[in-house]
Amino acid sequence: MGVADFKDGEVDAALKKLAEENLCLKSGEKLLIITDTEKASIGCRMFNVLKDYVLKAVHFTYLPTGRHGIEPPEDVWIATFGKKAVEKLKSAGLFEKVLKKAIGDKEEEEIVKILEGTPIPEVLVAVNRDSVSHTLFRKLCNRFGSRFASMPLFEEFMFYTSMQADWKEVERRSVAAAEILSSGKKVRIVSDAGTDLVMDIAGREGIADTGRICSPGNFGNLPAGEAFIAPVEGSAEGVFVTNWAPDRKLEEPAKFFVENGRVVAVSGDKKLVEYLNAIFERGEENRNVAELGIGTNEAAVRFDNILEGEKILGTCHIAVGDNSAFGGNVRANVHIDFIVEKPTLVVELNSGEEKTVIDSGKFVL
Repeated sequence: MGVADFKDGEVDAALKKLAEENLCLKSGEKLLIITDTEKASIGCRMFNVLKDYVLKAVHFTYLPTGRHGIEPPEDVWIATFGKKAVEKLKSAGLFEKVLKKAIGDKEEEEIVKILEGTPIPEVLVAVNRDSVSHTLFRKLCNRFGSRFASMPLFEEFMFYTSMQADWKEVERRSVAAAEILSSGKKVRIVSDAGTDLVMDIAGREGIADTGRICSPGNFGNLPAGEAFIAPVEGSAEGVFVTNWAPDRKLEEPAKFFVENGRVVAVSGDKKLVEYLNAIFERGEENRNVAELGIGTNEAAVRFDNILEGEKILGTCHIAVGDNSAFGGNVRANVHIDFIVEKPTLVVELNSGEEKTVIDSGKFVL
């Protein structure tokens, strides 16, 4: 049975758990589910169950954006903030810049002032092929109090794997790892496959993706289960190795060479190398080492889908591209994560003490 089969009781049970434990839906709330056409059937299945928990529910479908990290199209902004609000942004000459990710902090504050007081749904769920997690759209939704669940690349098997996690334990691990990252100044990651990467994290905040999206302004993936941080730009040095693209196992491992916080070269799997070189040619900002993440979900098992793969307990992941939505300073039209298997990850704390978070693929907190 699959997610499109309305008689699948296991999926219904998982969606009930999603509504009550993950999203904490309430009867007086408004819910907006946005799905691109690639994931519309899953969005429809969710809508049919979640609508019974809220005052009003809307399922809005749009065309895929083509890459992770691109701002959603205008019709999604209208569905969320309303046509009048979008027209105000256009009149101020800001909306086109938003879609191009060509705004700075000052312009972002102008956008906030324009949108202040605009009513938006209390809960948004984004089920799509191309992630909107690392966008101003998502950031603004949270800033104005919406709870936002991002589910890019979600597949029906996740109802039977990572969505069956012990969410209390996922929360414990994620918070513990995030607290160590927040109190750290440097991280070193090594693995038998050849990874040897160091980065500065001083002054940056570790974030726990716990699966509990229950308070105003909360954001997280579903399935959840990670602690992550934006490394200090320009600080990462070394090499990291992965066996996985976001949606497949590589024909040969890919090796990323990092200097001054940027990927300067990639070797290995020919298809991935060609794809990344094309991405990097579009903008130097796409080379940025944007994120370090630590997987904390014991029920996650599949490496060939990055949404679940990056949550696998005992792994870490490195992302390139945009980190402006979670504490970094780089705006890019891409955010791509790569899993490092069986790493040893050690954080040098501000106190000078070293704290091991993962030891040869074993999460030890």
